[in-house]
Amino acid sequence: MSLANAFLQAGQEGFEKKDSSGVEKFITDDFQMISSITTRSRQEFLDWVSGGGNAATVTAVFDVEVLYENDEVAVVSHGTDSGETYTGKVLCCGRKRDGKFYDWRLARLG
Repeated sequence: MSLANAFLQAGQEGFEKKDSSGVEKFITDDFQMISSITTRSRQEFLDWVSGGGNAATVTAVFDVEVLYENDEVAVVSHGTDSGETYTGKVLCCGRKRDGKFYDWRLARLG
């Protein structure tokens, strides 16, 4: 399994269980998740996962497709359902350092 797949699977499980401990091992201390609407630091990201995501219903990640991955970068598309916040496809680019993600950028596709 690719690092990106494992990271997203751990994230989905974290949303469902409202527990971010599974995603911690995939991110660096200076991790940032960046989207067009927000930037989350490592702790803000972990708190977001522990809270179940963006909405009153649990955020869902599905149909993960790793488009490209090597030791430095992963490019992934996946479906997401964040309740009232956003439902659709996103394109993600995760940059890696020492086998962990330090930067995860999201672009909404529709």
